[in-house]
Order: sequence, then C-alpha cells, then structure tokens
Amino acid sequence: MNAPDKMAAFHAERMEGLGGSDIGAILGLSKYRTPVDVWAEKTGRVPPQESNLQMRFGTFAEEFVAQEYSAATGLKVQRFNPMLRHPTAPLIGHVDRLVVPEGQKVASHKSEIRTDCLLECKTANAFAAFNAEEWGEAGTDNVPTAYLVQVATYRILTGCRYADLAVLFGNHDLRIYHLWRDVELEQMIIAKATEWWQHHIVSDVAPDPVCDADVKLLYPKSVAAKTIEANEELLHKLAVLREAKAQAANYEAVADAAALGIKAALGDAEALVWQGETLATWKSSKPGSKTDWKAVANALAAPKEVIDQFTTETAGSRRFLMKD
Repeated sequence: MNAPDKMAAFHAERMEGLGGSDIGAILGLSKYRTPVDVWAEKTGRVPPQESNLQMRFGTFAEEFVAQEYSAATGLKVQRFNPMLRHPTAPLIGHVDRLVVPEGQKVASHKSEIRTDCLLECKTANAFAAFNAEEWGEAGTDNVPTAYLVQVATYRILTGCRYADLAVLFGNHDLRIYHLWRDVELEQMIIAKATEWWQHHIVSDVAPDPVCDADVKLLYPKSVAAKTIEANEELLHKLAVLREAKAQAANYEAVADAAALGIKAALGDAEALVWQGETLATWKSSKPGSKTDWKAVANALAAPKEVIDQFTTETAGSRRFLMKD
C-alpha cells in the first residue's frame, strides 16, 4: 500500500470512533480543537485535519524520543501498529510504543499485548509560557489534563495499568512522567465517549459552539429574510454586548489619545528610551508594492472573457451588526 492509500485508510479508521486526542477535545480540554471540530470531522462535514509542520515534526521526533526513553530507563520499547478498539465503547486509538517487561523479549506477539506499561512520546515548545505551569517535575504525574485523558484512553484500550509519558522540551530537556491507572477516570471516559457519540454522531446533533470559529463552521451562510424573535435571554445578552462594546470604545479612545501624545513627542525619532531601556518604537516599515492586475489586463486590451477565465468567486462572510 502506497503512502496516500495508507493515509486514506488511517483517516477512514479514525471516523469509526473517538481517539485519545478526540476525548480531550470533547471534554473541552484541547487547545487546538473543540467538540464542534470533532463532530464536523466524524460526520464527514469537514475533511480530516491535515497535518501541519508541528504535527509532522512530532511524528518525526517520536522515534528519537522513544530511543532517549530507552537510554534513560534501560527499558526496551516495541512498536504496536494495529488499531485498538474498545469492545463496547466508541473508543479507538494507536499507541506510540509498548514497554517490554524486564526479563522479556517482546511486549506483544501477533497483536496480543504482553506488557503492563505503554509509552507515549511527545514534543513541547520549551519557550511557551503555559509549559511552566502545566508540566511538573519529571517522575511525577503532573502533566496537562488533555494528555492525562489521552493516556488514560490508551490504558483503557490496551489494558495496561501503567503508562510513561516521555516529553522532549525544545531540544535539550527530556522528562519522563509516570501515570498510574485511575479506574474512576477511565469509567468517566467510557461513559462520556458513549453518551457523546450516541447523541452527536449517531443522532447527528451538533454540540454547542464554544468559540466564534464554531459558529462560523455551523452557520456559514444566512437564510435570506429569515428572522427569530428575541427572548429575555437574548435581550440580556444584547444589552451586555452593547455595554461591553461601549466600555471597549472608551478604553480604546483613552489608548488612542495616549498613543497620539507619544507619537507627537517622538516626531521623527523611532524609539522612546529610559535609562538605556527601549520603552516603545515607531519605526518606518519597508515600502511594499501592489499590482492592479485588472488594470494591467485592461491596459493590454484583454477581452472580458479572458479576465473572467481567471476570476473566481470567493465565499461571502457573515457580518454581525447591532442596530440602534
């Protein structure tokens, strides 16, 4: 099977249940995906999430992190390729590695798991502010909740009682976290996954939006002349919105006035300093250029049919306006 076919098969399998990262998303723990994102993907409304540079680097670095884990612990690890499926709940997943038990040669044989410990390999940005708060000391179980839930899902699928999470921060700090089985957490995951899948996927009911991107995904176009009657809740939200925007405008006016005073004082200087420290800058950017291709085409006497051939229609956006 070639690479495109493998990727298509992988995406097809992902449509059959909720993976470890999906669980974090539907529980509202993911920084990158919402429940609406998961619903739209699993119901085929949007294509599977395309790999980006960060995701591809994580996959590339997985082998290195696994090797460093073995070097640090003296434990061998083994790949396990089959898709794992829960017998009753809509849970699926692939584990990064299985840890070979001490004194044994393999962690699995013919798709049978023969170990009590799995390994997940991650990479993290060493300079991100949230890392210092969400990642604890090596050897603890103090990891971001989304990863805690993801690893718990893989423990459910493998039957392993333990899991190690090896994380490479930047390119200089490898930490290994030890996560023990939490039966109560696993039961919650199974129950939530089953209920969420039945209600949102089987019954095809969209989750409530939690951000503006969700609303745009759910309702990309308006229906001409369609209206809804406001209720007390919506009237209250509209009043809150008006007040918030009024306050924001006041703060913006104060900020604009302060910025104007600073710019006026700077004149043609490009930096404001104090005791050798730069406090603000007002530098000229490099000049850019813009070509009016329509004017070029007209100047070259290109017929309208030629211009239309290279003109595409872009989808209109929905603009939210409050009326007085």
